[in-house]
Amino acid sequence: MAYPRSARLFAVLIVLEVLFSIGYCTSQFVDSRAAYYGTPDGLGTSSGACGYGEYGRDVKAGNVAAASQLLYRNGAGCGACYQVRCKNKYLCTYSGVTVVVTDHGEGDRTDFIMSPHAFTTMAWPGKDEQLKALGVVDIEYKW
Repeated sequence: MAYPRSARLFAVLIVLEVLFSIGYCTSQFVDSRAAYYGTPDGLGTSSGACGYGEYGRDVKAGNVAAASQLLYRNGAGCGACYQVRCKNKYLCTYSGVTVVVTDHGEGDRTDFIMSPHAFTTMAWPGKDEQLKALGVVDIEYKW
């Protein structure tokens, strides 16, 4: 059965809208806040809500994070990667860090609670302890 031309055109427009939305969402940074959780070795935890176990501790060289419900999406956000940049230009590099979502967690209006390794990777060399001393920082992120 052939579909009418108007139905095909509508389908093409829907596909284009979805593709445009994906491109728009991934190219724009979103303002938020990030914190870090403590672990003895600075890596992630093996008990993350995504169920990665030991793999979740050091995937992406330990640059992992727990994400807010907005990003975790009841587990659908597990494994997603985000570029996270601290907005304190004195302490943080422009490139920031890419983190993998391995857990769910929120606190003090944050979208990310990062492993200590990921959190300090945002810092300029020699500024990591000053960044950690802040505990919570303003960030921007994109998928």
